[in-house]
Amino acid sequence: MRWSVCALTLVLAVPAQPAVAAAGSGRVRPADFTVYAFSQSDVEQEDPQVYQLDPDINIRAIGKWSTSGDEAADYNFAQIGRYRAQGIAFMGSGTASVIFPHDFASIEIFDDMSTRDADGNPVPHDEFGFPTPARRGNIFNPAYRRYLLGWAKIQIDGGVDGLNLDEINAGFSGGQKYGFNGNEGFDDYAIADFNRYLLAKYPTYTAADWKSRFGMTDDNLVLADVPPGDLDDNFNYRDYLRAGGWNLNPLAAANPLAAEWGRVTANRMYADDSSFTATYLRRYWKAMVDELRAYARRTAHREILISSNGLWPYVDFNSIGMYPWNPDEQTPDFRGADYVPVIDGHLNGAKSLQANYRYLKEKNARIAGDVPAVVFIDWPNDMMTNYLNLPLAEKKDYWRIFGAEAYANGLFPAFHLKDTVGSPTAEQSGMLEFFQSYTAFYKGHRSLFRENRVGTEAVRVGAANVAGSLLVRRGTGTRTLHLVNHNYDRGIIAQAGFLVEADLRSCPRRVTMVSPDFPGSKSPAFSCRQGKLRVTVDRLDYYDVLVLR
Repeated sequence: MRWSVCALTLVLAVPAQPAVAAAGSGRVRPADFTVYAFSQSDVEQEDPQVYQLDPDINIRAIGKWSTSGDEAADYNFAQIGRYRAQGIAFMGSGTASVIFPHDFASIEIFDDMSTRDADGNPVPHDEFGFPTPARRGNIFNPAYRRYLLGWAKIQIDGGVDGLNLDEINAGFSGGQKYGFNGNEGFDDYAIADFNRYLLAKYPTYTAADWKSRFGMTDDNLVLADVPPGDLDDNFNYRDYLRAGGWNLNPLAAANPLAAEWGRVTANRMYADDSSFTATYLRRYWKAMVDELRAYARRTAHREILISSNGLWPYVDFNSIGMYPWNPDEQTPDFRGADYVPVIDGHLNGAKSLQANYRYLKEKNARIAGDVPAVVFIDWPNDMMTNYLNLPLAEKKDYWRIFGAEAYANGLFPAFHLKDTVGSPTAEQSGMLEFFQSYTAFYKGHRSLFRENRVGTEAVRVGAANVAGSLLVRRGTGTRTLHLVNHNYDRGIIAQAGFLVEADLRSCPRRVTMVSPDFPGSKSPAFSCRQGKLRVTVDRLDYYDVLVLR
């Protein structure tokens, strides 16, 4: 008999719990969420699909991604009441880094808000394809942070349940102009903070130390007795880069200070990164989050949710965009994890994303703590294009396989309804009715999917191409075994009559099987002795969950 690691869910008999309470009836708790939706609209727009799907939360309902959104009159806040009437949490959002000239009163202010390259010039971001010039805002500039907080507070005043801030650390890439080599973020504000960082990290360094360790020169040294922001008389990192010939590629390995500066990974704030950029970005992000929470308490007497695109600390849940070139899996072509796998335009359902999902879950716990991690197909990129171009039946299979595999490993998929670039909506592509029926299973068994950790016990499946995992619910110890079928060739190939084994700390008294693929529940044959559980699975279409009681 052939055994393979598989995704089966063994569920301890837990009665279905009601959906979350109306968002306005008390504190909104991510621990109560099971069904997440992704439907983003411009600040004045509304998507009726959300009410038809009836998720627990829409993770980015509106987004300030243009010159609209700086004034309260720009918004359609009336829809928040309609969300609350159905108990759906409403997340406002916006870009934390993309800026346009029209956002500011003068070109001088726009220039001051903009990120700079190592020669001190503003970095253009024409790769966005916007009709007006776009740049990245400089989060090290206190005036820019006030600007971000200004429109975020407008959304809080409008009644949002939370805020999702996108691309917080995107102002360090260098953009298309520099081939995304990191030549960005070298403005006066950041350079002054870099001096503070170096002085704090090396408080006893003498002139000789700075010169021997980092190759500084007598006319450009870090000085403790000169204000860090005095870039004429204190250390000026831009001058250092030009002198070393690194001004076009500041992160070059030959630069002795490159590691101290740090390499910023888009939409990630790794817990063990203590470089300058990570240290100060983390500091400014926390200050912004703290101010927004305090503002909501002071003005609206309520708590708000905070989220962001990627893996960030100080959030209530992380919204992890799936896109090419992400850093979550190193591959030979450097494209990273393939979250929408296709072969010749058809879904590659034979691939498992379990390892990728578990990586995200582990990193999320280390970075943000005990908060949910939600995955969504980001855009515009070829992952979203691949998804949109799938035949309708294979679009559904994507969620039956890879949406289920997210749940099976303790994450949450955000069901895709709408983006902001005019792609077909779920309803237009024939997916909305499927989402309505498919998510009914997760709503009806919501207690099985909340607050789970991945169990360390071994799971073995006696059928090929099945991914299995054991989840344990925090607080209750409820165990579920999850099975995801990857026996796929332009359609699922069901598997029948196989064994699943798990090494447990204690034997269950009862095993119940539930699935979005059949109604009700089953009681499969099982045996257990000294923690060695054996369950006979009569049939696996896409996804089975075994509840162990």
